Amino acid sequence: MNHNLIKPVLASLAAVSCAFLAVSEAQATPAFARQMSMNCMSCHTQTVPLLNSYGRQFKLSGFSMANGKEEIKGGDLGLSLPMAINAGVGFKSNYLKSNGARDDFSSPAGASIMVGGKIAEDAGVNTMWNSDGLIHMQGTFTQPVGEGRAGFSIYGTQGHGPFIATESYNSGLHKEISMFDNPDRTNAAQATGLGKGPASGLAFFYGGHGLTISGAVWAKGFNSTFNNKGLDADGIDSTLYRVSYDLPELAAWNISVGAFGLSGSTTGTPSKLYENTGVPFLTAPWANSLTTFDTKARGIDMQVIGAIAGMSSQVVVTQVADWKLRVNDVATGALRSNQESKASSIEAQIMPLAKLGIRAGRMVFGDMLNSNNDYGTVSLGVVYNYADNVRFSLERTEIDNSVVADVKETMVQALILF
Repeated sequence: MNHNLIKPVLASLAAVSCAFLAVSEAQATPAFARQMSMNCMSCHTQTVPLLNSYGRQFKLSGFSMANGKEEIKGGDLGLSLPMAINAGVGFKSNYLKSNGARDDFSSPAGASIMVGGKIAEDAGVNTMWNSDGLIHMQGTFTQPVGEGRAGFSIYGTQGHGPFIATESYNSGLHKEISMFDNPDRTNAAQATGLGKGPASGLAFFYGGHGLTISGAVWAKGFNSTFNNKGLDADGIDSTLYRVSYDLPELAAWNISVGAFGLSGSTTGTPSKLYENTGVPFLTAPWANSLTTFDTKARGIDMQVIGAIAGMSSQVVVTQVADWKLRVNDVATGALRSNQESKASSIEAQIMPLAKLGIRAGRMVFGDMLNSNNDYGTVSLGVVYNYADNVRFSLERTEIDNSVVADVKETMVQALILF
């Protein structure tokens, strides 16, 4: 065993036990469990934050399902607020060891507070702050339509990506809903950048009969939709779509298939579009120049949940066939950044014991502009659910590149939500 790894790992776990970990940006918190008078795993499968079908329905309700609990009514305003504030706090501690240049230990890495839930019949909000300021806000309004629901959501996020408003599957289109804790190395949507980054927009959706359809107009910046901050007179010209379908249950297996895509552009000054996000654009010499961000992507995914020999099992397949980001200075026409990539990943988790899970994954990444940047990864990991809201994980990823020497990364993470 690598004894150089033991001391940081033990230090990480001890710090978690004593300091309650560092806060997770995960949207799953016991605040929603309290609203529903249920435990966390009623909405999650195997481990938080991976969602099950009930969790997807809760999100499509606009976080407004309340399970008949007593509420404060708002008269003519139509408000229906919980008797107590729906708040949650989470802590996360990370240790990442690499035989490359990375050797990071963060405990704590920040502090986050989530406030959200039902505000009226068929309406709810979800907001989250960390020590750097507001990182996510979302308001959703829905109505029953037959046996399903339709509605719209207004959102802004610093880092969870443009699909966050309605995405409720585990394939990585939403930054936090992915299987591994090192998703940049294990998930195709995260590796390309499609499933993360600042975004704001207005999304519309329908969910029913196993079918979920959503679309949005959005901008590649945080909070830019709400106050037009940093946008030129042409405003937003970006759209996205997401279609998924839950196939009829097959021998106790639940299979979902989907497709997604986005295209368009956002024009503005990066220092305004990206403020409070910590992205590199803010430190560039052209941060205050009028800039156009052109984006394009498309892909497919599949999720399979069931049991093997009585053990809860889950497999997620994600393929991003085309991700493009082109950044141009409006005044000079200079090309500031150009990215074109594709990736595919398969991630699996099986629970041989009620609280213990084993993970395995394979990802292939291709840089369409420079094949020297192509690489593949193989990942293995274990996760231990000490309680519904307390989790420890250990992951090992080997990265194979034809030009650079192989890199091996080990991540230890501890998470608590309350």
